[in-house]
Amino acid sequence: MNYKKVIIFGAHPDDEITMAGTIFKMSNSGTNVVVITMTNGCEGYPDIKMKKRIVEMRKKEAEECDKILGISKRIFLDIPDMGLVNDKETLKRCIKIIRDEKPDAIFTHGPVDNHRDHINTHFISVEARWHAGEPVSAELGSPWHTPHLYYYKGVIEGLPSVIIDVTDVAEKKYEALMSQVSQFTVFRKSKDEFLKEIEFIKKNRPKRIEQF
Repeated sequence: MNYKKVIIFGAHPDDEITMAGTIFKMSNSGTNVVVITMTNGCEGYPDIKMKKRIVEMRKKEAEECDKILGISKRIFLDIPDMGLVNDKETLKRCIKIIRDEKPDAIFTHGPVDNHRDHINTHFISVEARWHAGEPVSAELGSPWHTPHLYYYKGVIEGLPSVIIDVTDVAEKKYEALMSQVSQFTVFRKSKDEFLKEIEFIKKNRPKRIEQF
């Protein structure tokens, strides 16, 4: 993971937290971490009273997560939740981002998932990576081939794996999750439960890994 720059594709504003420890370790060692958030989080409200302000809430929570994990740049495509499709416009937007950012590696969703936004993020990002390296659509920038591709969730069993030991920074995942206040009901955890988990990790340092 000794990269100068990486792109992480996430369907929703908190998906990248799955690999929080790796993000923190990379950013802490000088890697430029760019997160592409495909949707705007508009359906992530557990209470009807939150509906009108949930998009703004989730963007602010994403900003807080960026500070915790050291994410240097986040790009929102602002597509409505449950409305992400693998169309030409979205594909070309992603190709342009890849060509503009010129990452050494791309991290994205795998193909196994129940959520349509997760699955479509997988197919769009994988295809965009390939197209970005081809001599096509010159208006989107010069071709850029990203040499490394990783899946951080939704992975098919049997694929080769890269294991990252995040024992020394495991609390960062829970600190990042704790910043996503609007999603506590979805996570089925309270702030106090997150704080207890953080305290336990710091005190006991149980073995923690992240797999790609």
